[in-house]
Amino acid sequence: MKDKAKAVLTAYTAIIIFIFYLPLILVVILSFKAGAKISFPIDKFDLYWYFGEPGKIGTSGFASGIFHDPYIARVARDSILLGVVNGAIVMPLVLSAALAFRHRFAGRDLIFYLLLMGFVIPAVILGLGANLFYKAIGIKEYSLWTVLPLHIVYTLPFGLIITMARFDPMMVEYENAARTLGASAWNVFKKITFPLIRTEAISVFFFAFTLSFSELLRAAFVVGGIGTLSTYIYNQMSVTAPTPKWFAMGSVTTAISLIILLSLAYIMSRGQRRAI
Repeated sequence: MKDKAKAVLTAYTAIIIFIFYLPLILVVILSFKAGAKISFPIDKFDLYWYFGEPGKIGTSGFASGIFHDPYIARVARDSILLGVVNGAIVMPLVLSAALAFRHRFAGRDLIFYLLLMGFVIPAVILGLGANLFYKAIGIKEYSLWTVLPLHIVYTLPFGLIITMARFDPMMVEYENAARTLGASAWNVFKKITFPLIRTEAISVFFFAFTLSFSELLRAAFVVGGIGTLSTYIYNQMSVTAPTPKWFAMGSVTTAISLIILLSLAYIMSRGQRRAI
């Protein structure tokens, strides 16, 4: 009976994983298709949509591989910058909030749930609300930095949950012992608290970066210029016929996010082993 249940559970899990990853697999396969037309079966594969020099491609007009496209280079640079700044702001905010929430104070629960609203509010509602708010206070020109507050609100709750779930329950005892021995508040933080939460700090930074780097719906309402990487791809696919170039771009961004998440999992597991 147990073997049968295990087999059913294994089959069910395999089906779910297959359904989840099938679109990603198809995107990667199509990114290597020769020519601009998207069709099956694929008769020829090449790397043009990754490394191709600018030139005429069939009837699709002037095109180039993603690594030779100046617009993609620009939005990729801007998205990386936005993600780094977002992570650098979210990390200290999360650590400060998580350390504060270890103690009881007036309004603690209310503040905690207000912070969690960042990922409860639908992305479209948050983006539209920010758009109306910016107009109400006289901001007419949108830029990369008008997106930043939305990304902070969106990514902060995830970092807070990750951090609080992994706090060492004995950390307060270690801090109290250090204070009893005469350590200053700064020395307690520098030599006791931060070394214990260093793994969480790194995890929060990279997690916030990854979420910001790939975010679309919130940014779409308040971004200026040619946008972030996600909004640029979406806008281009909305007005032009899709080509394997955008599948190549999707493959690269997915690979970047996957590498970061795997590195994050390794860092967190290593930190947990050290704690044990």
